Amino acid sequence: MSITFYKNITLTLAIVFFVSCSMTKISYYYAGFLALNWFESYVDINETQRLDFKKKVEKILVWHRKSELPKVVLFLEDIKFRYKGGLKKEDINWISYQSEILWYRILNHIEADLAAFLLTISDTQILQAKEAMLEKEDDWLIKQSKMTSDELHHHALNRLYEFLEDWMGNLEVHQKKKIAAWVKTDPNWVLIKLRNREKSQNDLIDMLKYKDSLKDNIYSWIRYPNSHWTQEYKNNIKDKKNKSKEIAFKIDSNTLPRQRKRVLIKLNELIEDFRDIAGIDGQVFNE
Repeated sequence: MSITFYKNITLTLAIVFFVSCSMTKISYYYAGFLALNWFESYVDINETQRLDFKKKVEKILVWHRKSELPKVVLFLEDIKFRYKGGLKKEDINWISYQSEILWYRILNHIEADLAAFLLTISDTQILQAKEAMLEKEDDWLIKQSKMTSDELHHHALNRLYEFLEDWMGNLEVHQKKKIAAWVKTDPNWVLIKLRNREKSQNDLIDMLKYKDSLKDNIYSWIRYPNSHWTQEYKNNIKDKKNKSKEIAFKIDSNTLPRQRKRVLIKLNELIEDFRDIAGIDGQVFNE
């Protein structure tokens, strides 16, 4: 599958953005620490804010274990069933759609706590966050923006190979050659994403300045994130997602039996981890 496809799945599995299959329980139980560490890479928060943040995250995790993990288990069981015989294009669309539903359930649940916390951010901290965003020159998107076309293609392929081999085991030479032909990198798309991120960051900073409207703006942002996208990003994102889904379908169609078996084993491990975290015994049913 494409790296975008797998990331869409893992995105829904916990509050943290990226969960390593072998470290699922540790990542989940330390989600509060990881979230706080990420936030403090932008803002120095005081002790009162830190305690409030930890309490809110713990409350969210309790809700997530009880309400959402059973849904995630059902979702993964369904993926496993579909994956066994090879994914159809409609399966890939279904997985993408269900991933978004699970993720937005989390966002909708945390929006009140998020707004309440952000209301405590001072003008000094807002300025600090703005400066920190400008100084982050070492992330992958900025690195990609400085690459030649060949370097960008090589970089994207290496990231995808690494991701796939973590799930599927070693890729054969002929598989890598096919993937290299399917993956088309676009330096202009990198710049579009970079400008889109800059707009979103600037909108966020502006939103934090106006406390009277902050709560309503947070709710609006979560429900309509595309309202903070650039027009050029809006014009391209649908096509880019469709191309990613097409690559996911092609990769799955060329998956070897040993690789499919490994993915199923890892899915089973992930399912068991989440069942254990959620304290699920026996069969899980849809509501």
